[in-house]
Amino acid sequence: PIVTTVGGGETRTLAAPTYAGQMLLICMKTDGGDCVITCATGLNQTGNTTITLNDAGDTVLLAAIYNGSNIRWRVVVNDGATLG
Repeated sequence: PIVTTVGGGETRTLAAPTYAGQMLLICMKTDGGDCVITCATGLNQTGNTTITLNDAGDTVLLAAIYNGSNIRWRVVVNDGATLG
């Protein structure tokens, strides 16, 4: 899992997954400001590409799937994060 402690507003970049079935758990441990994570691929059918962790405990679980011939992240669980 990726556990983040934010010491002010921060941005991060998430690369495309490397294989279908890959899982990634991201959660905010300590809130010192928002953490915006921009994903290289869409995160859902809507095409959202950002995850914003606003508060301690915000958690997102991602799974990699095939979308045509491409591998994309998809949100499996979202507890408190904002997608954009």
